[in-house]
Amino acid sequence: MNYQASLSDFFKPPKWLMNLLLAGLSGLIPLIGPIIIKGWLITGFWGRDDERPETFPEFDFNLFGKYLERGLWPFLVTLVSSIVISMAACVIIVPFTMLFTILGSHDHGSVSGCAAAFLFIILMVFYIVLAVGLMVLLTPLTIRASLTQEFGAAFNFPFVKRFIALTWKEIIIASLFLMVTSLVLTTIGAILLCVGIYFATVIVYFCWVHLQKQLYRLYLSRGGEPVPPSPKLSDVAAPATS
Repeated sequence: MNYQASLSDFFKPPKWLMNLLLAGLSGLIPLIGPIIIKGWLITGFWGRDDERPETFPEFDFNLFGKYLERGLWPFLVTLVSSIVISMAACVIIVPFTMLFTILGSHDHGSVSGCAAAFLFIILMVFYIVLAVGLMVLLTPLTIRASLTQEFGAAFNFPFVKRFIALTWKEIIIASLFLMVTSLVLTTIGAILLCVGIYFATVIVYFCWVHLQKQLYRLYLSRGGEPVPPSPKLSDVAAPATS
């Protein structure tokens, strides 16, 4: 896994600054902005044979429809999976939160105070484990949705199970790297009159799709079955011009 490249490759195309500006501006569009950005990235990472970062396709406003179509499926897969997992997690979170609130809102002595602190630690650990576990599950689902350009085809559980079995350690490390990177970049973006957050998000998205591509290659190198890419991915990915 090349974590440095997942960030530095963004700046290698000749018009990386224009890509950043245009993609960042599209991120301002309510609801569909992030989908469009991801559709552009899917075009660049999954829709072309030339994988050199210098030739990454330029962001093109004329291809909004294609970007929206390509980013929609991984977005829906992520949304539905996150909702289902969050609802399941509430079975544990809600009782613990209620108990913590009861213990923390009244003076029940040192024993109750220690119990409240202990519950708080358990909740924080659970949230971290849940976030990492969600990333582990969403990674193969998102990759498959990006490649197949379908919703139902993403939920191929034999593929998901094998992908996780072959790459779970790297997924966890990549997820933690992304969390730290996202925190740093969005903080810098917030300092820049808050508007910079939208442009920082473009780099964060690029970083994560780049890492997903690396994880998929790792999965294949360890004996995983390839996912046949949809023909819809190969009809737009024009190379960047110098």
